[in-house]
Amino acid sequence: MNLTPLRYLRLVVEHGSFAAAAAAAGVSQPAVSQAMQQLQARLNQPLFERQGRRRQPTALARQLAQGSQGLEERLQGLLPAAAPARQPGLLRVGLTASAARVCGPRLHALWCEGRPRRRLAMSTADEGQLIAGVQRGTLDLAITPRPRGPLPPGLQVHPLYRITPRVYARRGHPLAATQHLPDLQAARFAAVGAAVAGPVDVLSEAFAVRRLPPPPVVVHCADYGSLVQLVAGSDLLAVLPHPVLLGDAAAGLLRPLPLRETLPLYDMVLVHGG
Repeated sequence: MNLTPLRYLRLVVEHGSFAAAAAAAGVSQPAVSQAMQQLQARLNQPLFERQGRRRQPTALARQLAQGSQGLEERLQGLLPAAAPARQPGLLRVGLTASAARVCGPRLHALWCEGRPRRRLAMSTADEGQLIAGVQRGTLDLAITPRPRGPLPPGLQVHPLYRITPRVYARRGHPLAATQHLPDLQAARFAAVGAAVAGPVDVLSEAFAVRRLPPPPVVVHCADYGSLVQLVAGSDLLAVLPHPVLLGDAAAGLLRPLPLRETLPLYDMVLVHGG
């Protein structure tokens, strides 16, 4: 999944109907309808409610529409003004694995669409490597969790969006109704990457503040697509920082645990040279 369904949702909210949103986006009305159905399935919550013969957006739909507009405006405003590419038309962007899924399609649209001579090179790494890449000049910009400490001299930060991580399990999982984080201490988790460190290790942080050892991560996956498929077919749990990462295939197979305690929140930022 990419941010296109969220863009369609914003247009529906702004223009008042699926037909008007489709006209504004330059696509067919069935394309908008299908995108809304997929988005509702991923969120497992209604985005529209019937009022007479019309469908009105819910409070959640309006919140998502507003958030997607802010992200798109920030990206659109920052990309052309970011550090120029060393090769003509090439923009080198470093992202975390989750940010690549969330922002990749819009980065391509904003930088490349309608500009045949432009190219986009995206690479993934942990946040420390991304910051270092921008500092060395091997990356033009990075999309990463906000660093805890001060940035190296000469770098600038612009806020993009906030991540609210949640623990996910397959439907019918024995722990699917768990409401308290400490009850997951003996659970087995899967994660992306060979190692996780820094602000994105929200699971370890959540247990550390309660002075408890974190549950074991027994499988490390190469990407979020393989992680989601693994969790959908096993008793492993996983932390997903964004519902976009569920993708189409597993949208109806995984559900977030109804935990009363929230995992640590973090802000995603765009970093570039001064």
